[in-house]
Amino acid sequence: MDAGGRPTGTPRVDPPDTVGPLDPRDRVQAAAVLAAALADDPGYAHLFPVAARRERELTQVYRMTLADGLRHGRVLATKLGDEVTGVLAMYPPGTYPMTLRRWLRQAGRVTRIATCTREHSPGIIRFGELTSRGVPADSWYVEAFGVRPDLQREGRGSVLLRRFLADVDELGAPSYLETTNETNVGYYQRRGYTDAHDVVPLAPAGPHIYPMSRPARPTG
Repeated sequence: MDAGGRPTGTPRVDPPDTVGPLDPRDRVQAAAVLAAALADDPGYAHLFPVAARRERELTQVYRMTLADGLRHGRVLATKLGDEVTGVLAMYPPGTYPMTLRRWLRQAGRVTRIATCTREHSPGIIRFGELTSRGVPADSWYVEAFGVRPDLQREGRGSVLLRRFLADVDELGAPSYLETTNETNVGYYQRRGYTDAHDVVPLAPAGPHIYPMSRPARPTG
């Protein structure tokens, strides 16, 4: 998933934010940033159709995502002072989807998500199955990516993605992501991603999951 970026043709001027690993103490704030960033995403609008509840539901989902990601993956964040402004959560090859043991460890959070999302839970589970099915075992997987809505289009998303891609290039590893927002496909293509396999419909009339991969680019 994704939000943030810069309009095409705009000269790059990096924002004043710092970028680095997410401090676990900022996890709740980071989950709220992702939820706000992605609340209008077509995929999430389909999965969480009650607009008044969507951001609250997504916050619960991302609290779980970040709790697992901090243990088994990596989470980058941009910060402006003490405020988290953007987040990119990723998993190393072979660590996604979550194992049964990891799901059990998150049992309390899963229960809270089910209680919060109520009638939408089956669709969310199906979405998880559809996305996890396509993640290549040899690739770093971008599981969550978003910038605070009031600070989007100022380069924070580009800073996060650039840092992530520099790290995977240093490892000589491929990466993989999905977006359910067709307007973001070009954003990723400009950063070396191409269609990974067929577009996956979430519903007969859409929206769709656009799977994208980027090959390994060894440095030096």
